[in-house]
Amino acid sequence: MPKITLEFTEEEMRDLAEVGAMTLTMLGQAMPESRNPRVDAWHRLMVGILKAARSVPGIAKDMELNPDCGYWFFKHAYVDRAFYSDLMDESRDAIFWEELVTRMATQCLAETVGQETMERMAPEERAARTSSMEKALWNEVTRHGIDRLFFMLPPQES
Repeated sequence: MPKITLEFTEEEMRDLAEVGAMTLTMLGQAMPESRNPRVDAWHRLMVGILKAARSVPGIAKDMELNPDCGYWFFKHAYVDRAFYSDLMDESRDAIFWEELVTRMATQCLAETVGQETMERMAPEERAARTSSMEKALWNEVTRHGIDRLFFMLPPQES
């Protein structure tokens, strides 16, 4: 397969290296033991991008050979202030709140109509029945987080 050459400014190469670091971080969190050939291909590509970034003196000062993973990666001090870290934090937060709201609305529906009845519902009907609860929960957690949510545990669990 023929090789393709790309040209980047130093800032573009830094951004590309951060995209590579973010991808490697996500692969490590989401698919740490994967035997998927696509995961392996993406991993090799991202490691190659970070290795190429290491050859740029302005970027190299922020990188080190990471003993935990065995390839060039950004130093911890850089990762702490990197844009991709902020992006990953925001993504984790968004996923957490979305999952919390969805699960709470689903749990409420299951308690109202029964688990078996809910499981027999078509996905469209389930979504229609939970949408107003999700909106109310989004409103609550957007304004107050979990501060005003009340959890009742059965006596044997409290």
